[in-house]
Amino acid sequence: MSNTPERSTVPSEQRVFGLVLALVASTEGLTKSSLLSSVYGYSERYRRGGDNATLDRQFERDKELLRSLGIQIETLDSPLEPGNNLLTRYRISKELLQFPEDLRFSERELMLLRLAAVAWSEGSLSAESRRAAMKLESLGAGLDVQHLGVAPRLGTAEPAAAPLQRAIDAGVVVRFDYTLPGRDTPLLRMVAPLRLHRLDGRWHLIAWDLQRDADRVFLLSRISGDVRVSPETFDAELFDRADGIVADLLHRSESQLATVRVRQGSVAEARLTPRVVVNAGVIPERGAERDENEQPELVIGMLDAHVLAAELVGYGSDVTVIAPDELRTLVVNRLRAVAHAHAEGKHA
Repeated sequence: MSNTPERSTVPSEQRVFGLVLALVASTEGLTKSSLLSSVYGYSERYRRGGDNATLDRQFERDKELLRSLGIQIETLDSPLEPGNNLLTRYRISKELLQFPEDLRFSERELMLLRLAAVAWSEGSLSAESRRAAMKLESLGAGLDVQHLGVAPRLGTAEPAAAPLQRAIDAGVVVRFDYTLPGRDTPLLRMVAPLRLHRLDGRWHLIAWDLQRDADRVFLLSRISGDVRVSPETFDAELFDRADGIVADLLHRSESQLATVRVRQGSVAEARLTPRVVVNAGVIPERGAERDENEQPELVIGMLDAHVLAAELVGYGSDVTVIAPDELRTLVVNRLRAVAHAHAEGKHA
């Protein structure tokens, strides 16, 4: 392990919120060095005249996060030295932050949105819900949850998510047991956690496997037992690999295709139609008249055949697998196992 600069203990949402405030408050814009030296979450690690490469990468990731939230950052070139990145100024236009005039949330709607974020605060969406709550606050949803009279608690869908996100924020190594399809015994994995990414309705851990020296993607649902968080840090430059790993994951989900036939008006049609691969699948037209016996064929991405098979089995007779044969076999085997289990129960 290499010696890495001390990581901030400031929660990421506080740092990003401070960045937004600074960018909105400055009408002329601020240079990167001004932001890194003054914004809470950067400033305590900034070294004037020193090596701030790690902070630079953090700043770039935070800018991408803001863009994903729909907050656009303007870049203003220096009129004295065009092209000099050191003099480039950043700002957020207040006008661009305004919601459309016809979009309004009632007090009740804001309360429900706020409660949804709070309900997930300890669950699998903790990091995302905190960011969503931050955006709600900017809309005026400054509600004191302690005085609402309720304390929502939902079951944790992905128990591994919360400790993994804390490890990502701290930049430390984790160990966990991981069960591969077709294996009864889990394998111990030791990884540098880089990012949690949601794709096809499932959470994935983007990571660098320290035992195999290779990029790896893990389904959180296959992590068994507790995630063991180590105090051991890893090279912060590994975070730069996350974007490439996610890009490969997206490419795989769009290049590995499955063709299914769904019953019209079924839950299967409703849930699978939005995942049709553009230019590959037939998307039923909304509002168009269709034969009630019609069974549309959809071509969807297949990131993991075992995971997709488990989902399709849940739709029962509302879905039929056309291709590939691997997926069809997995679905048939699962259905046979279910039928066998029911038969044994009847004879017990």
